[in-house]
Amino acid sequence: MIVKKVISLTNSLEDPKNPLLGPTIKGLYFFGLWQTGSEMRKLIYNIFHFTTFLFVISEFVDIYLSRHDLNKVLNNMSLSVLSIICVAKCCSYVFWQKEWRKLANEISKEELLQMKKFDPTVEKLMKKYTKYTRMITYMFWMLVFITNLLLILSPFLRYMSSESYRDDIDKGNEPIPQIMYSWFPFDSEKMPGYIGAVILHIVMGSQGSGVLAVYDMNAVAIMSYLKGQMTILREKCEVIFEGGEVKVVLDRIKECHRHHNVLVKHYKMFNSLLSPTMFLYVLICSITICCGVVQFSSKDATTWHKLWVIQYTLGLISQLFLYCWHSNEVFVESYVLDRGIYESEWWKADARIRRQVLLLAGKFALPFTLYAGPYTTLSVPTFIDILKGSYSFYTLFSQMQDDK
Repeated sequence: MIVKKVISLTNSLEDPKNPLLGPTIKGLYFFGLWQTGSEMRKLIYNIFHFTTFLFVISEFVDIYLSRHDLNKVLNNMSLSVLSIICVAKCCSYVFWQKEWRKLANEISKEELLQMKKFDPTVEKLMKKYTKYTRMITYMFWMLVFITNLLLILSPFLRYMSSESYRDDIDKGNEPIPQIMYSWFPFDSEKMPGYIGAVILHIVMGSQGSGVLAVYDMNAVAIMSYLKGQMTILREKCEVIFEGGEVKVVLDRIKECHRHHNVLVKHYKMFNSLLSPTMFLYVLICSITICCGVVQFSSKDATTWHKLWVIQYTLGLISQLFLYCWHSNEVFVESYVLDRGIYESEWWKADARIRRQVLLLAGKFALPFTLYAGPYTTLSVPTFIDILKGSYSFYTLFSQMQDDK
């Protein structure tokens, strides 16, 4: 029964007009990033996004007020900096709404154009990368859902599992458990203020995790599209000379030029939209992973808190890895794109056709490199460097703790 409901839910997310991006577009629409519909709906979501921005400010106010408590600061920092990423992704998508929608529409238009040709090889390759994207998307959404659920339940599970902790709260030695740390203009540690704080934390945590989930998977889907379409283009190049007629060969070369021009356009649009946000993301993600590792090694961390830290840190690492891995795959596929030409039967053509093919091969020399700002690329080496930096910070912190 549950499996059937899950299948029914995933099928309802499909959109014939958007063969690849259907589920992510519906996710973006649900969380207010894909702003179509009535003006009232847009206004309500934009007010909600602004409220999220104010909530992030309240988190940093709380960090300042609790600056003398290292464990609390680290715990708050790990969530607050992630909140900055959520706001940055949300604002960038809303502010550049027209560009994102134009890119999505052009991607769907190109896919529908490819499907209308009824080429079995093209259909097979498109189904392959679409199926892969669906699998990654739903797995990542499940991971984000579990992480958010643990974030909400972690303080209450600690309260229920530790009698000494409950006694300390009753005696006033420990504060009442909070899901997140933020400043409120009322007393959030007493009723009814505590109920209001819990509800707001649940709403903000769910909205933030939802924005991250749909934004990230939309980006991963576009990267899968770029890689998959380059694979299709390489297959087209391999069969340029099958049939042998000059007119047919020239038409195929022309189609390869058109297809490549479209992919270059989509790559440049996507890179310009993603790069500023990813610069902030890579920087903050490094800090957040460090904070998570340090919290895990803290002597004051409980079993439930360690469980949440593990889940939270793994979620961040997997999120960063998805970007770096798929960006690296796009680069590698663009690097070997011209092999399709050299693996074709180009030697059968005359000098005029060979010159045309040589021009096509020259165009394919442009690498598709996705950047995180002006300083680094989204690649596997970048991912490894971030993990090395986090481990170095952890080692330094451990030595400082031992010296005390």
